Amino acid sequence: MAGQAAGFTLVELLMTFVVLAVMLTLAAPSFISFQRNAELTSAANSFAAALSAARAEAMKRQLNVMIRPYPIANNDWRQGSITYADVNWDFAYTGGTDVQVSQQGAMSGSIDVSSDGTPSDSTSHYLMFSGAGFLRNADGTFGTSRSIALTNGSETRFVIVNPAGRMRVCNPARESSCSAADSI
Repeated sequence: MAGQAAGFTLVELLMTFVVLAVMLTLAAPSFISFQRNAELTSAANSFAAALSAARAEAMKRQLNVMIRPYPIANNDWRQGSITYADVNWDFAYTGGTDVQVSQQGAMSGSIDVSSDGTPSDSTSHYLMFSGAGFLRNADGTFGTSRSIALTNGSETRFVIVNPAGRMRVCNPARESSCSAADSI
């Protein structure tokens, strides 16, 4: 037996590749689903973080801070959003006067965004926090609970904001108290 070379036979290598191919075929759909759900959760958490930053900035500056779809003319949250302190109180983003807090880039094309009750003025939808951190409308009245739904086809995440400015991200498939109508 001293003359035999150590190693694998061609049959053993082929069987290893067949088993590996079967395992990858079974795992690929699960991985794609996992990746899409992670992308959705990340987008919802980023949106909630932008809202939280807007509220914190409003309380810090004692000014109205707005978050709107950006570019504003498109009125589509998926294209991104801009958060700014409305220094001149005109409820519109004025580049030289208002202070830009943050700007979010476009979301993945597989994510749809819809909102229930997000107020709209002549240019676009918005969420606004007063200097006290409460949701406000452009006419000065207190806002009501708002929910923004992010969906990737099979999964949904809600970003819910109550009139006091408290927000949360929830998954309606896992939480019975998570729906567009729920307040916090």
